Amino acid sequence: MQKSKKAMTIRILSLICCLGLMTVFCMHDVAGVTASAGTLYELPADTTILAKSALVASLGATPEEDTILFELKPDSKRSPAALVRLMVGITAIEIIREKGIDTGKVTGTYSSEAFNVIAGHDLASAQMVYGEEWTIKDLLSVSMITTAADACATLSIALSGSHAQFVARMNQLAGKIGCQNTSFANVTGTDSASQYTTTKDLYKIIRYSMDYPEFEPLFSTVQYTVTPVKEGTKRTFVNTNDMLRSTTPYYYSPVSFGKTGYTSSAGRCLASVARDSGYEYLCIVMGEPNIDNDGKQGAYFRDTRTLYRWAFNNFTYKMLLNKNEPITQIPVALAWNKDSVTLVPEESFAATVINDLQPETITKKIIRNSESVDAPVKKGEVLGKIELYIKTDQKLGEVNLVASESIDQSRVLAVWAQIQLFLRSPWFYAGLALLAILLIGYIILNIVHNRKLKRNRMKRLNRFR
Repeated sequence: MQKSKKAMTIRILSLICCLGLMTVFCMHDVAGVTASAGTLYELPADTTILAKSALVASLGATPEEDTILFELKPDSKRSPAALVRLMVGITAIEIIREKGIDTGKVTGTYSSEAFNVIAGHDLASAQMVYGEEWTIKDLLSVSMITTAADACATLSIALSGSHAQFVARMNQLAGKIGCQNTSFANVTGTDSASQYTTTKDLYKIIRYSMDYPEFEPLFSTVQYTVTPVKEGTKRTFVNTNDMLRSTTPYYYSPVSFGKTGYTSSAGRCLASVARDSGYEYLCIVMGEPNIDNDGKQGAYFRDTRTLYRWAFNNFTYKMLLNKNEPITQIPVALAWNKDSVTLVPEESFAATVINDLQPETITKKIIRNSESVDAPVKKGEVLGKIELYIKTDQKLGEVNLVASESIDQSRVLAVWAQIQLFLRSPWFYAGLALLAILLIGYIILNIVHNRKLKRNRMKRLNRFR
């Protein structure tokens, strides 16, 4: 009888311990799960353009500071025609740099391979003859200011060994630049199902290329004379961009450089950059008709001029945020004499905006990295950002928000915070639960023990009766 009671007591104690351990482990697991747990602006109503796709951008000191002012089907894939030469130009520049080529001495020769690139297509050419040899400088310059397909094919072979290898390099560079809707199949601009781009991607290509000082002069030269190294005759070429030539009715003095393009499929195309009075704009039009509704030619030149005039006359570069301008505050914990810190822009922010834009119409969206911050806080520490919008959803830009001052941590408050953290931790509650279970077990054992004593006393009394 006593052995059975002793065994029962052991089982009760074992059950209590198991319950305690299960409680701790369960609470630990729960704690682990919890812890792991468009276009900015529209053209005036009386202003129309004939382009099927277009883009106008205000250029800042860096691409990050640019502002897209107007877009018309910017992601529409279209044949680039001779606008492909923009990519040819920057690809050639990078190859020339990599190989250390002396463009005034190294040459390229018009060959049957170059002829095969352009054969069967009605393409403009420089009238090169077999065996005619030009310097790389001449090939590159003429290829950019005109649509000389023979010179451009010769250039690609001279720099890469083959036309195919040069085109592969173009596509590789397009990917590097971030062009998402662009593919190249040739350097000539010939229409192909595998050759397409968009105004948005062309903007990226031009913007990337402008970091190279060699790029712009290739497209701004009005006239260029070639004296072949071998064969052929000396001849002069003029830029196909009439907006650069003062002798044409389409001349527009602010235009600094640009490239034209045309095929029956692509329509008339023009990509250019214009500067005036400290402002710089980039404009691209694609898919323009050869002849407009009034029977006039040159619609792509006129539309480009219209877009530039709209930009120059209606926009201003304005300061929208000052570097030390208080924006908001964020609560600070663990500091003895400070309960918040003021956030200010990390740097001043300016953008090109419409002349009559009222400051109060700009929406400022404040995004904090957290609801509060613990001291210490360092002056200049990034604690959030501010985004600026017009028309509620058209983003102008964003700037980091930083602490305007340094705030030291109070050791007393830091220690107290650690104590509070422990008191709120699952381990603290697990300890309390285990203590409660042990207490209950102790009480149960006492009850069992007292009952046993009582039974023993009763037995002794019954023995003496």
